[in-house]
Amino acid sequence: MTDAAAAVLRLRSESGRLIGRNLPALLRRLKAAVESVVSEADEVARFRPPRTSLPDWSSVRALADAALCAGELIFACVAQGWAESPWSAASEHLMAGRSAALELEAVVATVHPSQPHEDPYLRALGFSENQLQRGAGVSWRARLLAAWMSDAVSLDRRMRRMMRHLLDDSLPLTIKLRLHLATLAMSDRPLLAHRATIEARELVTSLLMTDREQTCSVIAKGADREPEMLFLHRSHVEYVAAYSRASHPDGRARAAMDLYRSVLEGDLKRTSVTVLELLGRRVPDSPSLSAIRGLLESEEQPICALLASTIRPGWRNANAHEEFRWDPIGNTMLLRGQAADVDEVILEALRAREICRAFEHGVAVAYAHNLSLVSWSAAKPSYVSRDQSVLDTAGSLGVPVVDISREGTTVRLDVPDLTILVLRDVCRVILYGAAADPQVERWEVWQTSSDLPPLIVDCAGTAAGSALAERAGADTDPMPFAALAMLANAMSCGGERSEAASALVLTLAAAHVLDERDRLAANLARGEESAEAELLNIVGLVSQGLRAAAQLLEDPGRSELLSFARALAEECDRSANVSSADLVHAFAPASQMLRSTRRLVCRGLGRQRISTGAIPRSSGRRTSAALCWPSDCDSGRMQRAFRLFLAVEADRGRTKQDAWPPDGR
Repeated sequence: MTDAAAAVLRLRSESGRLIGRNLPALLRRLKAAVESVVSEADEVARFRPPRTSLPDWSSVRALADAALCAGELIFACVAQGWAESPWSAASEHLMAGRSAALELEAVVATVHPSQPHEDPYLRALGFSENQLQRGAGVSWRARLLAAWMSDAVSLDRRMRRMMRHLLDDSLPLTIKLRLHLATLAMSDRPLLAHRATIEARELVTSLLMTDREQTCSVIAKGADREPEMLFLHRSHVEYVAAYSRASHPDGRARAAMDLYRSVLEGDLKRTSVTVLELLGRRVPDSPSLSAIRGLLESEEQPICALLASTIRPGWRNANAHEEFRWDPIGNTMLLRGQAADVDEVILEALRAREICRAFEHGVAVAYAHNLSLVSWSAAKPSYVSRDQSVLDTAGSLGVPVVDISREGTTVRLDVPDLTILVLRDVCRVILYGAAADPQVERWEVWQTSSDLPPLIVDCAGTAAGSALAERAGADTDPMPFAALAMLANAMSCGGERSEAASALVLTLAAAHVLDERDRLAANLARGEESAEAELLNIVGLVSQGLRAAAQLLEDPGRSELLSFARALAEECDRSANVSSADLVHAFAPASQMLRSTRRLVCRGLGRQRISTGAIPRSSGRRTSAALCWPSDCDSGRMQRAFRLFLAVEADRGRTKQDAWPPDGR
């Protein structure tokens, strides 16, 4: 703006002919510059900084005021003539604006070097980046939720404070809304992202009020393209990476142009068509970017102006027709012979992508505020949506999935090495995933350590687990019973002998029966009939779980499971006729089973070496049963059985209330 104003001032010493020729164009340039400065300052002023930054914020306001006053005075002076006195006030405002700009430049120059290693997660979300496991971008949502759930109450409170311009205080933060808000908070273009989010929210909210069926139909149609969106997202990541690692300007130019073309032809065109259809405009099939821009510019909605501002058909066409190159002489990129800045191209592509993401955030916020007006599509969700559901479940349970992938009817989950506390939650994720996506026939859980074998559950295991969950009822955590069948199936799919699989299931079942008895001991001693009914119901469900697991194994493991199931059922029948207090020491078969675990496990694995030692457990108690493996044993199957056995031992002491029901479901 200063340059434009100075150019006008210099005309005062020129001839009348030059003034008449150049003044109109210079005034138009000055007007555009003033409007740009004021617009950007107003955008910054929408967000209140912390008290420590108030002086910087006042500099922004001073810059905008000076620019506006200087521009108005220059136009007034031109109308009055070229005398010296009218121009002095305009010069003073220009000097004030320049001073404010220099102050802001000094602030920008000092803020970033003072925080060279700032943790963006800690700044934006309130927890350290170190709390997130490294992994693929598509599974970031699971790792984010896993970190979030470690302190959900305080993090939710922080998010509400940050997003007061978007959310009502009474609005519950669902899993989906948390993810949208966290992504928005992490944006490296916050002013643009928040502005576009607000504009999208306002547009969708108003349309839901007037024509909710049409609005929901248009938005659902856009969601049907999730597989395409995922493919494009991965392409964008590759283009940005190629730009960053390119060692020659040719490579950077190619990556920047490819990213711009992909973003505009993919994300921006899809978002623009959705917005135009929401506004009732008919959009032709496969419209050109020029046609899209024309339709957007004909609308008065602010979000349309934002989308249109990113479309430069000349850039896209130069890429499509290979009419661009790097000019080493001029040290610039040429697009159809016209110079262009490579950095400007890639920044414009990233800006366009940020606007499209913000539109999705705005839709999510509008839907959350107007749930009663939303009509959900009955169409079957895409595989991408089903994968996201699995990741959301895993994250809400604290399982930080590193990656998720599909191959036919097989879903693979990569997770950190399973611990004694995570095994049951992994089974829960598989069970929920199978319910959401019954077409999956095989679930593979791979641990990050390459020497560890996968945990494999096929459709027989998930079907048995689902049946047990249905019998348990909606108010009961199904995993203590469903896990019996699922782990038996997992060991069978892994090639274990039926004796080893049955030993694991027997240990898990016996441990759960005794832990539930101990948990209810005080209530039973007081003669509470409700505690008696609860215990007998749990033991009955364990017996059913054993029978279901038995159907997935061959003999002799099957016979051992059925025998223990009958013993528990008979004990339940006997216990139904005794007082509640007598149940405190009931279910002796479960105690006997735990004492025989060492013999069963070693017999199943073909090893007889047993040593007495202590295995720490989550309950704080200790057991004398430990396995001592020879150092030269084949680690694959042995290590899996050993780790599962440790998980069973540690699982004692966990009550059925742990992580049930999972948050947000």
